[in-house]
Amino acid sequence: MITLLTMHELHGLTAQRLGELHQLFSMLVIETEPDTPDRRNILATLENIERAMGCAARPSCRC
Repeated sequence: MITLLTMHELHGLTAQRLGELHQLFSMLVIETEPDTPDRRNILATLENIERAMGCAARPSCRC
């Protein structure tokens, strides 16, 4: 089972590390079946990574 990465866990990671995680989870989502818990966790994690990437680009952001 694939776990969900929360904003708290992603906070403080470098832009490079966030990019690497985004690439990894993007590849994982292709390999999962629709409507499964793993796919939902991957999609939620991708959303959190994208939010964290946006916050990393704006130092004044409070994510």
